[in-house]
Amino acid sequence: MSARPTLVLVDALTTGAMLARAAAADHRVVHVRSRAELPETFAASLPTEVFAEDLTYPGRAQEVLARLRAQAPTAVIAASEFGVEVADELAGRLGLRGNEPALSTARRDKSRMMEVLAASGVPTPRQLRGSDLTELLDWRRAQGLARVVVKPLDSAGSEDVYTCDTEQEVAAALRAALGKTNLMLCANEAVLIQEHLAGDEYVVNSVSRDGEHWFTDAWISRKQVTSGKRLVYDHEDLLPPDAPVLDEILGYAGRVLDGLGIAHGPAHTELILTPHGPRLLETGARLSGLANPPALQRCTGADQVTLTLDSHTSRAATLRSRPRRYVRHESARCVNLLAHREVPLPTHALRAALERLPAFESVRFRKADGTPTRPTVDLNSSPGVVFLLHPDPEEIESSYKMLRAVERELL
Repeated sequence: MSARPTLVLVDALTTGAMLARAAAADHRVVHVRSRAELPETFAASLPTEVFAEDLTYPGRAQEVLARLRAQAPTAVIAASEFGVEVADELAGRLGLRGNEPALSTARRDKSRMMEVLAASGVPTPRQLRGSDLTELLDWRRAQGLARVVVKPLDSAGSEDVYTCDTEQEVAAALRAALGKTNLMLCANEAVLIQEHLAGDEYVVNSVSRDGEHWFTDAWISRKQVTSGKRLVYDHEDLLPPDAPVLDEILGYAGRVLDGLGIAHGPAHTELILTPHGPRLLETGARLSGLANPPALQRCTGADQVTLTLDSHTSRAATLRSRPRRYVRHESARCVNLLAHREVPLPTHALRAALERLPAFESVRFRKADGTPTRPTVDLNSSPGVVFLLHPDPEEIESSYKMLRAVERELL
């Protein structure tokens, strides 16, 4: 057996693949799959070449546990949203650092998430979980809400999230989601209807150890509404660490992490700053889906992937030496590509055009070259994401405008 310490990752999909590759430099990486089958799109991102072992947990739980105990791993980390609950369970059963398994469902189910936080005194949106249209509409009227949001309980990537202004739109949103198998491979047996939150949206990424939180980066998020009244992520700007709004936002995010029992590892929190203060959209006990270590290292001198490894390994002292709030050396904008029609995705032409932008740092395509696009309605139908970095914010704005012009020509 290798002399290198063993590290267990659960579902190292999408950005979790970055975590796996980074961990493999110093660790023997054992991968655990939380389910027998993973969506093909996500499974393709698994970096199987760095796994010392690749184990499947369902149906073989006792065998997997015995195998892991024999290797005395240093940590178990949820490497994606899929792996949150199994990682909590494995860490608990192996006696390793981990988040309280009793709250695992609250870290995945958006309805229970809000209930747990409200019970702990954290302000949350008004909401109702249900599957009966009459019940949902009665609640909307009783609350006096003109605009509401209807969404699945535990999906991802803004899948089937609808903003509704009429009863007919609520009914259509319910029909679209109910009974559908979502991206997390769960059937939508109910939906969540919430008050629409007015205000700017923010994203806060963090890493925790022993209940202490380090905020690695925070962004203001800009969206646009499609003709079908779907909210589409347009771009996010990295906030300067001295932005006055951050005191309130990070304080609230810390209360959310505490309320959900996220004491160890990464988290990705989305919230709205309303006239009444911050209100949570959701928190994931995992890496940001747009983690980009090289870009964040340039901008802040650290990144969530590296600090997640620090938080679970012998490098914990490195994490503890970091400031609790990130610093910023360069401005950054994360731009979601928007497809406007159905065309074969021209990744080579797009990359060539993007590389000519003064602030271009990188592009990450969500689909393979030539894959048919469709008009973007959520993150999953966005063809890719582009990072723009520059010391001068005006250069970023200029590059952004050129990017959108290129996009309209090619997509």
